Amino acid sequence: MLGVSPLTPSLVEGFHLSRLDVAFIVPCVYLPGLFFSLPAGHLADRLGVRPTFLGGLALAAAGLGLAAGAPLFWLFLACLVVAGTGWSVVNPVLGKAIVDLFPVRERGIAMGIKQMGLTVGGVISALVLPPIAAWLGWRAAVATCAMVIAAPALSSWWPLAPLADARRGTAAAAPASDDAWFWLRRPALLVFFATGIALGMLQSAVLAYLPLYGVQVLGWSAVAAGALVAAAQAGGAVARLALGAASDRWLGGRRPPWLVLSSLLGALVFAAYAVGPVRAPLAAFALAFVAGIGAHGWVGVYFIASAEAGGPRRSGLLSGVAFGVIVVGLLVGAPLFGAVLVSRDSYGAAWAVFAALAALIAIVMDRGGRGHPPRVRARRGQSFGRPSTRSPMMFR
Repeated sequence: MLGVSPLTPSLVEGFHLSRLDVAFIVPCVYLPGLFFSLPAGHLADRLGVRPTFLGGLALAAAGLGLAAGAPLFWLFLACLVVAGTGWSVVNPVLGKAIVDLFPVRERGIAMGIKQMGLTVGGVISALVLPPIAAWLGWRAAVATCAMVIAAPALSSWWPLAPLADARRGTAAAAPASDDAWFWLRRPALLVFFATGIALGMLQSAVLAYLPLYGVQVLGWSAVAAGALVAAAQAGGAVARLALGAASDRWLGGRRPPWLVLSSLLGALVFAAYAVGPVRAPLAAFALAFVAGIGAHGWVGVYFIASAEAGGPRRSGLLSGVAFGVIVVGLLVGAPLFGAVLVSRDSYGAAWAVFAALAALIAIVMDRGGRGHPPRVRARRGQSFGRPSTRSPMMFR
């Protein structure tokens, strides 16, 4: 799914797109999350992780397969919406799976590994897909993405059997509740989810415009710009694992301080982009790596905090809400960046706006994370299917 971003220069050439048209490519991947992530999480709470997860993968593969053959740009975007519907199912479902399978002290690192896998896929796609597009065309590159997603959808039913066992254990852990909108009555949760919108805006802007920035401002080739995206994805991958582990072990299990850290790093690097282009290759890759920490590194900690806030029987639901609000940011972020870029004819102005946004996120998270209760310590040897019913999440 992240392969669409490094293919942006090839799509611009193939469909003869304007700079503003680019703003709609990545959001179309995320658009369905606005409508389907919450019901998908609720469905996972009801039916279980395994069928919901693999069904989402299959739908994503089908959508990308159709996108590879789309003759018109608007049809291509429609196919991305289909693929994004499958992906919007996958994220909240895996949030529930991690809460079901792991005790509190291991959930951050587990989510970090899961989210690192996503960004490692992003690194590989950024390095592999632009050369495929240059050699065989962008359609072959998108078809490659479809085949990669189809493989686990066809082969993972039996290996994921422990998730069915975890569901049976979780079913007895807490009383059932049909109130899917309880979080709307929790002001602290609303603030937390509002920051998710802003964080999604940061990610959307970097995904949509960093490769184009490499071509139009730095003067690099499309393949080199893909490597720049790979550096950003690598920064996100490292940060997701490191921040997840740190949130388990330090600061009493508090998640928000690590979100503050990633946002501050994002603010600093976006401000550096606003000051002026850094064309030296080594420095440009280092800056992109740090940009990836700010734009992508927060996701694992944010998802596990959301799932923990829901408890065993609502973890899928609140994971779905979290993905949904992030999608709102993803839909708004790239168009906002594009609008500032076009109106001011300046990448510097657009980066400056997003540096200010990242700084605001850090301030809100810092204030919301104070007064955090002591961490709940999980029992040693806690087995699959016996999750803790308490959470160290302060936005509860």
